[in-house]
Amino acid sequence: MATTQAEILMIGTELLLGQIEDTNATHIAQVLADNGINLYQKTTVGDNHERICDALREALSRSDVVLCSGGLGPTEDDITRECVAEVTDRPLEYHEDIFELIESMFTRYNLRMTENNKKQAMVPRDATMIENPNGTAPGLLVEDARGIVICMPGVPRELKAMLSDTVIPYLRDRFGLSEIIHYRVLKICGLGESHIDNTIGDLITDSKNPTVGVLANPLSVRIRIAAKAGDIAAANALIDPVDAEIRRRFPKLIMGVDEDTVEGVVNALLVEREWTLAVVETISGGMIGQRLTAVSASQFKGARILPIETLDLRNASKMARELAQQAQDEFSTSCALAVLSDPEAGATTAVFIHPDGHEEWTFGRPGRSEIMQARIATVSLEFIRRFLVGA
Repeated sequence: MATTQAEILMIGTELLLGQIEDTNATHIAQVLADNGINLYQKTTVGDNHERICDALREALSRSDVVLCSGGLGPTEDDITRECVAEVTDRPLEYHEDIFELIESMFTRYNLRMTENNKKQAMVPRDATMIENPNGTAPGLLVEDARGIVICMPGVPRELKAMLSDTVIPYLRDRFGLSEIIHYRVLKICGLGESHIDNTIGDLITDSKNPTVGVLANPLSVRIRIAAKAGDIAAANALIDPVDAEIRRRFPKLIMGVDEDTVEGVVNALLVEREWTLAVVETISGGMIGQRLTAVSASQFKGARILPIETLDLRNASKMARELAQQAQDEFSTSCALAVLSDPEAGATTAVFIHPDGHEEWTFGRPGRSEIMQARIATVSLEFIRRFLVGA
């Protein structure tokens, strides 16, 4: 069976100006991949009639389905339906039943309806209206001889529901899609992308199903194992041996899987030992404590943030141990982590006190930027994780 090929057409001048982050395209791409639909190209175009029409014609010339987002509202610059009508040679027709549906949505949300909302009840001839239970802009589906055009609203919550509830089931039935693509992401902190690529490069180049890819991230490197199969269980059966081989090559260095975070993993390891944790931070600005709090880390008992300028860093190791001990006493915990960054020396010192002694690490993360604070937090927590698992 030939691969179903799709394109994404994002519509809205605000996207071109960078006023809105394009999360819709990312979500659509992920959902298409999960359902075995090949994404050929993504195009972003402003609210310009001629350019939208040109983009639609080009997309229909090479793809089976064009998924559009945006431009379905009631205002003058919402012109997606007019462009689809022109490109597919289907004049717009007013549908009273659609208008009544839109009117009922306004009533439900206790909103005042204006005359221009009637525009949203205009549909290209013989097109299918896609209901939008989460908003007032219905979607559109047009089956043209060249391919299928599906238009969804630009509001993420509305688009996501429409895509999962209506569009994907339609596409799976329309193109006879019986397989899914399922993937597992292994996360590694503290190793560079090039090192990881060098270690598993053969798996990346030689694997067919599942495939292996490396995704760079400022806080961790992600190894994606993706398999195509009839269902998730069958896909996992393909993924498991590759997962095991990668873990063999990176013993105890896989921090977590999929949505795991290093702070969550550290907390789970502390739970196993019944150890509690206090934190002292400097340049990281409370990032470690914030992240532990965000995952509701039960073993985290408190933190202090100290201006680095108030500390004597001539012996950072000694100072870190003293601060960790003070935090341990103050919060009555079994463990304490102190992280001191010295901008002059270009280094960060982390000391972890625990019931069996203490560990100390030095690494090159001295900066004050937000991303550097996040990296300091990640590396410090990863050192604790490795100690707890004996890496």
